Amino acid sequence: MTGVVVLIGLALLVQGGGGLANNIFSDSDSWFVLNYVALPEPLRIGGHAAMLAVGLFLVARSKGLRWLLDD
Repeated sequence: MTGVVVLIGLALLVQGGGGLANNIFSDSDSWFVLNYVALPEPLRIGGHAAMLAVGLFLVARSKGLRWLLDD
């Protein structure tokens, strides 16, 4: 079960972080999920930030915060 949670967390990290960077710096349509949902721009950026936060939480929660901070 932990492997599935980590996989979902990593997918949310990629979708959230990449979509956030894409919308802030280039604003082009790409493969990020929320770019294809009809939302106002502030809600889309907030959604990407929320996906990033949830993904980080899931990965840190399942692997432990020390795993995230170790080299």
